[in-house]
Amino acid sequence: MRRSPLLTVLLAGTCIAPCAFAQTSTSYNARVSGAQTEPPAPFVIRDIAPFDNPWGLDFLPDGRVVVTEKSDHLYIVDASGAKRAVTGVPTSVGANGGGGQSGFHDVAVPATYASDHVLWFSYVARAADGRNHLTLAKARVVESGTTAQLADVTTVWQEPSSYSVRGQPGARIAFAPDGQHVFLSVGDGDVPDQNQDRGFTAQLPDSGLGKIIRLNLDGSTPADNPHAAQGGVAGQIWASGFRNPYGLAFSEDGKLWETEMGPSSGDEFNQIVKGGNYGWPLVSNGNHYGSDAYMPGQPYPRHDTAPQFVRPAAYWGWFPTTNSMSPSGLAFYKGALFPQWQGSALLGSTSSIALYRVILDSTSNVTGVERYGRDAAGVYTGSVRALKVNPADGSIWYVRGGGDGMLRKIIPKP
Repeated sequence: MRRSPLLTVLLAGTCIAPCAFAQTSTSYNARVSGAQTEPPAPFVIRDIAPFDNPWGLDFLPDGRVVVTEKSDHLYIVDASGAKRAVTGVPTSVGANGGGGQSGFHDVAVPATYASDHVLWFSYVARAADGRNHLTLAKARVVESGTTAQLADVTTVWQEPSSYSVRGQPGARIAFAPDGQHVFLSVGDGDVPDQNQDRGFTAQLPDSGLGKIIRLNLDGSTPADNPHAAQGGVAGQIWASGFRNPYGLAFSEDGKLWETEMGPSSGDEFNQIVKGGNYGWPLVSNGNHYGSDAYMPGQPYPRHDTAPQFVRPAAYWGWFPTTNSMSPSGLAFYKGALFPQWQGSALLGSTSSIALYRVILDSTSNVTGVERYGRDAAGVYTGSVRALKVNPADGSIWYVRGGGDGMLRKIIPKP
């Protein structure tokens, strides 16, 4: 996941290009000078509770927040910041602080939680074959007095190929608006060029690496997946060609979107279309890594040279053309506290240590980008690892990553 330092110019715009894998066209944003702005923040940040390398969060129906730590910890946090540890978390490769980029990752609360108390989560496990595999699982939360534990832990899906994940897990979970399907973003495992005689892992149809997976809630393959008839992991793939898809969320109009951490820059914001191939590592608007962080290597073939691949809706590249922002979590705003942000995409950023707002028009074209590196009181936003909008009041909650991580809440400035 080696990244270049923060630079200063964003790619954005409104050109349209056809998508070879969908009936509709997707937006492609070429560079437009001044498209990214840094306006005064209309919000202030409130610290809720500290964490060590937090990775994911979501809201329970009663307003409490569930938060994961990469080193196999899961907590339930109330509005005052009181934390309740949830025991029974399965063992990941991130146990005791190991695993590099991999460990215990996302957590997602389905619409049925109020009746069945079942949480979904993702993690990289050391499987029976001795290799590291991204795993999607679910379990029932049992609370009694001051204690909480996971019961009936069930593996829903595990990446089945013979490659061992080194990093770049992706690992984000999103439930379809109809409540019938679950999507999982799967990174290339930091093994993009394994077995080049067969092809790159993100392009292999028999590998789940570098893909977005779509499943029924029981783990079976939906009959309307692009290649369902092929069975196996090929039948489970909804879209392919991803490097490190660290954000995954549905917009209010039911479209699926993804944020992608590129190589040396080349970060992407993508609308995900059924059967789409997003090109990694055959194309990218980033570069190979060079001799040091300030000197990029050779550029990858660009998206505009290969129309068979779906182009990004917006991307961040290399100076002097663009900048790097290392996108992470993704959410779409819906709420009363920030009416001017209604329908906007909110992107977490880890290298740019900021919150980004991506403005979309009615046809899903990106018309502008705003970057917020600090709040109205001058408090730095920090590394935004994951974020969610509180459905109760429209406040924005996120986890600041790192060993000095923090669950934080964003509300309008006084």
